[in-house]
Amino acid sequence: MPTIKDVARIAGVSTATVSRAMITPDKVSEKTRLKVEVAIAESGFSPNVMARNLRRSESKTVVVIVPDIANMFFANVVRGIQSVALREGYKVLLGDSIHTIEQAKVYLDLVSSKQADGIISLTAELPQEVRQGASIPMVMACEYFANFSIPTIRIDNQLAAQRAVEYLISIGHRNIGCISGPLNNPLCIARREGYLQALQQANISSDVQAIEEGDFSFQSGYSAFMNLSNLDGMSALFCFSDIMALGAMKAATQLGLKVPEDLSIVGFDDLALAEYASPALTTVRQPQEEIGQTAMKIMLKRLKGSKVSHDTVLATQLLVRDSTAPPRFFTSS
Repeated sequence: MPTIKDVARIAGVSTATVSRAMITPDKVSEKTRLKVEVAIAESGFSPNVMARNLRRSESKTVVVIVPDIANMFFANVVRGIQSVALREGYKVLLGDSIHTIEQAKVYLDLVSSKQADGIISLTAELPQEVRQGASIPMVMACEYFANFSIPTIRIDNQLAAQRAVEYLISIGHRNIGCISGPLNNPLCIARREGYLQALQQANISSDVQAIEEGDFSFQSGYSAFMNLSNLDGMSALFCFSDIMALGAMKAATQLGLKVPEDLSIVGFDDLALAEYASPALTTVRQPQEEIGQTAMKIMLKRLKGSKVSHDTVLATQLLVRDSTAPPRFFTSS
């Protein structure tokens, strides 16, 4: 099998020159580049894919940074990204930042080293220099920064949360607890505002003790509800994710409460398991695959140098299922 040494011998140049001609052709003369290309054809040498792509200054790879690979929500978004990427001849490299800025930086560096062409970040936990203005092709999806220059695909989290709580109020609930995600997270800040706005507009006093912070896990939903269960008269619960809602549902059941007879529960996301829970979970549907597809389409436009939308807001839908009903006075066991 012909090697790069065979190409160098035929072209009458060093192997280093052959590498430069393939990877950074602008750093060799036109005459040398042509000699190398002729030698490659004559020898039958096949440069690897990375070398060919680097010669064209592209890797045909996009990195997707997720904050937690165990969260099922992100799997659906990534599926949407990949469906568009594969159709356009791109590969998707998935990077789990594990909620750390340091790990996110590892994946960001793949673009500067030309191992990837761009970044789609599903997390706002990014280095400060990126927040101040990304110097690499980048798209934010799901989590985002307000007044930020990076193109963003998102939902209106505040409005979606507000409508979910308004629904609970409309069927008679007045004492509505809340399990949030981390309150320094931009999505959670917006959803908390929506929750409070719905209460305020209905002239229901908000109680800071009615909000318990979770971390989007089953366990945190379970533990948060155990902390909230002492609240007098709570008849409904709004959770910032389906996963936490199902954790809370398990806790409620263990306390002897029936859902929705004793406690109505609303989640957020509409993961597949929400529909198959018992009872089926009322939830806010996010267009998860559409978020991913839109993010990749905007990334492709950025890579081509085309003008892109700065802020793309996709619609949500409240899906009413069996976990909600008009209230009956809440009692804990």
